[in-house]
Amino acid sequence: MEKPDHQDVHRDRRMQVFLTQARGPVRNGNLLRQAVDRALRMTALRNEGMEGKLMDDALVDTLKLVTDGLDELGITYAVTGSVASSLHGEIHSTIDADLILIASPENAAQLSDLLGPRFYAPGDMLADAARNRTMTNVVDNLQGFKVDLSFVGDDPYLRQVLRRRVRRPIGDGQPEFWFVTPEDVILMKLIWRKDSQSSKQWNDALSVVTVHGARLDWRYLFQEARGLNLVEDLTALRDEGGV
Repeated sequence: MEKPDHQDVHRDRRMQVFLTQARGPVRNGNLLRQAVDRALRMTALRNEGMEGKLMDDALVDTLKLVTDGLDELGITYAVTGSVASSLHGEIHSTIDADLILIASPENAAQLSDLLGPRFYAPGDMLADAARNRTMTNVVDNLQGFKVDLSFVGDDPYLRQVLRRRVRRPIGDGQPEFWFVTPEDVILMKLIWRKDSQSSKQWNDALSVVTVHGARLDWRYLFQEARGLNLVEDLTALRDEGGV
């Protein structure tokens, strides 16, 4: 069998990260019911005046418990997905959170111990995801919220994303987390959009361009876009954003 090209392997791993973040798997009927409950709860919160708030307090609490565990173990992570694009662009509420991280199977199993009975987070499931550089999720048994964990391997772009991460509060008077940068939100959204042709991913990236404009590091953006085969998309995004 022909050995896969090195760049193809990295591309496939990137796509696995973005696909799983965009379509977190529902493992069973119980999690499906929890997902429906979360959606209904978020709708109710919006109707009560939550419009313009990034996350409800219960999800912030869930995310903080997970990231506190990662920090305690010295695991490098960054918040991505809708939470990151809302932080750097136009706010839209979300009902779960996405992280990319680098962790050994041993550290991943230790995370399970730290999260304890509060979370559905089997140690063997987390260790397997870390070993195979795939995605899994942990579920807050109390709040019903889900945090997706995408373990990255030796992919040079994703490792660079983690090196460039920034520490930001989720909102006024709210906890701080490590986030991907505005530039990397744009690139990650364009990677996902290239395969899915999802208008949501394009609009999320466009909102970051609209908010930050010329303050973005466009040299970095185009330098990375060349390696990711995104120059045409990035140029169209920049033009549509009026930069």
